[in-house]
Order: sequence, then structure tokens, then C-alpha cells
Amino acid sequence: MNTIAPAVEAAPLAHRSTVMARVMDLAQRVARSDANVLLVGESGTGKGMLARFLHDASPRRGGPFVTIACANIPAELLESELFGHEKGAFTGALERRTGRFEQADGGTILIDGVNELAPALQGKLLRVVQERTFERLAGTRTVRVDVRILASTQADLEPLVESGAFRKDLFYRLNVIRVDLPPLRKRLEDVPVLADRLLRDIALRRGGEPGRLSPGALDRLMRHHWPGNARELMNVLESAVILSEEPVIPADAIRIGAAGEPGRAGGGTERHETLAQVEERHVREILRLTGGNRTRAARILGISRKTLIEKRKRYGIP
Repeated sequence: MNTIAPAVEAAPLAHRSTVMARVMDLAQRVARSDANVLLVGESGTGKGMLARFLHDASPRRGGPFVTIACANIPAELLESELFGHEKGAFTGALERRTGRFEQADGGTILIDGVNELAPALQGKLLRVVQERTFERLAGTRTVRVDVRILASTQADLEPLVESGAFRKDLFYRLNVIRVDLPPLRKRLEDVPVLADRLLRDIALRRGGEPGRLSPGALDRLMRHHWPGNARELMNVLESAVILSEEPVIPADAIRIGAAGEPGRAGGGTERHETLAQVEERHVREILRLTGGNRTRAARILGISRKTLIEKRKRYGIP
């Protein structure tokens, strides 16, 4: 009998809420199959972490887990990234290159931001989903792969299907099983256990003992709306650890909102910010705390130095 070892739950999936318990129960059952899965949820809700969970809890866990973020790759390069190319396929293609599907052979691929795919590329993806075959860019030899396909999207695909922007046949092939990840504001009871797990992860990464939240600090976290979800919480806690030199993190180390005050997650006046505003404010704060050290700031933010430079340009940060 083939038994599957339980996957280790990633920090952003830590929970005590009923709604997340249902998500994780579904994930455990889905992981044992080889069905395609569509992961739907706002940015920062943990879609990538859940995809990794599905792989680690599956019979494919001994194979590769490969991800591709469609939104981060120029459209003209995305086909080559997915399917590879032959030497001479385009200017600069000096040798054959395998794509993500070949790299994932025997394992799992996560296509993050599948809604970003252009119609022509959707057609080529449909063939892979149906037949597990494709040709490299400028290639003539058919490549066959054994790969499980997971796809994620921040936006519901149904309206895109109705408008013709996303192929209906591809949608049905990817949407064999759908898993919706709820935003953090709809599972605030998870904030304490999630914060505890994240603080342990931060301590492991930085070295030393994990910090603990004071009652006032936890109260601030519980009253925030969390437009950036678990990713925003991780960044807030990273800042708090830097600002606080004590093992117990005080309330004034929790920097949320324009003046360090949290928005309300229910009742009273609610302060709404776009995700871009939350990101800009946090990038500025981390750069300030690190004295403008881009390498250290990028490490704290969990992004590459190149991505940080791009964000500084986008937000006009000196």
C-alpha cells in the first residue's frame, strides 16, 4: 500500500479558523490525486505555499516542484520560459534551453497568474494540459512530460471566460478542483497562531529566539484590515522584530497605517488602502530601518535586489 507522508504546513497556512480548516482538509484530500487544481485568492493569501503543500503531500513529492510567475515575465519571453526553445529560435538564443514544463517532468508545476496568459499561449497550454505534449519554440520534435499542473489566479476566471479573454476549454481543464483561499480579514481568529508561526520563521532566518507579542501588539494586529493578507503580516512582524530589542514586542513596534495606527477590521471607521499603497509604505519603512542598505532590505522583504530596485523606481523612492 502506498502511503503518503503528511506535508509540513507552511507558516502562511497556520490556522485555527473553521474556514481555513476546511481549506486544509480539502487540500489534504486533493493532494492524494493527480487532478489539476485551480487556486484562487487575493495576493498574499498563500496560494504558492498551498501549491507547495499539495506537492509535498502527494505521490509526486520525490519529484521537482517548479513555479513560473506569469506576471513577472515579459509576454514575448513567456512561451520560451514555459516550453523552452531551440538554438537560433530568436536573437540571442545561442543554445537549446529547456522550459519549466520539462524541468517539472515527474513532479508538479505551478503556473502562477494563469489569467495573465495571452490567447495564443493559452492554446498551447491547453494542448499540454490535455495531451502532456508540446514542441519547444522553433522546434519540430514533440516533447512528452509527466507533470501535475496547478494554476493560481488572483481574479476569478469566469468573467474572463464570459468576455472571451480566457479560453473556456482551458478553464474547464484547469478547474478540475478549485480551492479558494480566504483573505486574512475574513479569518482574523487565525492572526495569533499565524503571527506566532511567522515570528518563529523570522527568528530561524535571523538567528536567535523568536519574539513574543505583548497584548497591546496583538490587539493592534487584530484590529487591522490586512489588505496585503499574510504577506503584509509577515512584513509588519519583520519590522517589529527590528524595531524591538526586547523579547516581548510592544505595541508601538507594530507599524501599520500612515502614522503607525492600524485600520479597523470591523465596526467604526475603516481606513482602506490599495495593496500598492501598503507595499510602497512598507518598502519605504524597511529601507529606512536598514539605512538604505538595499541588499539587507531586499532580504527582509523576501524579494531580489533587482526587484527592490524596480519597486523603488515605481514608487519614486530615492
